[in-house]
Amino acid sequence: SSGINAEWPLRPGELAKRTQGLLSQNVANQKLILSKLESCKISSEKRTLLETLKKLQESHETIKSSLACLDSSERKRKVPQPTKPVATTTLGASTNLDLRPKEIIVKNCNNAEELQEHFSKFGTCTVIPSGVGVIIGFDKRRDAEMAYVKGRIVDDQELDIEWNKTEDVKSSQVTVEPIR
Repeated sequence: SSGINAEWPLRPGELAKRTQGLLSQNVANQKLILSKLESCKISSEKRTLLETLKKLQESHETIKSSLACLDSSERKRKVPQPTKPVATTTLGASTNLDLRPKEIIVKNCNNAEELQEHFSKFGTCTVIPSGVGVIIGFDKRRDAEMAYVKGRIVDDQELDIEWNKTEDVKSSQVTVEPIR
C-alpha cells in the first residue's frame, strides 16, 4: 500500500527515498520497453513503444532533477550555518560584535595636538604618540571610518593613515598619557 497520504508528514529523507524508488521503477520500465522494441515487428506498435520510451526518458530526467533538489535541500538542512560572534549587553540583549579596529595610525605627522584638533571633528578620540606614529583611537568604528576616509588632509598636507591592526600597538596598552 503506497498511498500518497499513507505516512504524511514524511520523515526526513523519506521523500528522497521514495523519489529514488520512482527513479528505479522508471529505469525498469525503460528496459522493458527496450526489450519489447527489439522483438516487435509491427511498425505502429514500434512507434507507440518509441513514444512511450521517450515519455519515460523525459520523466526520468524530471525525477532526477527533483532528486537533486531534494538532496541539495537535505544537505542544506544538515550543514550547520556559520554564526557571527555575538556579545551580550548588560541589558541581556544580543548584538553583533564588531571586532574591526577603531584606531588609525598617522605615520607622517608627529604633532599630536594638531592631530587631536583635526580628528576630533569626526568623533570622540584619543591621540597617543607612539614609536610607529600617532595612534588615534575612536569610541565608535563609524567615526574612525569617517576619519580614515575624509581626514587625510591637514593644512594642505596628505596624511599617511593606516588602520591599527597590530596586537602589539594598541592605544589601550600604551603607557603614555593621552593629550586632552
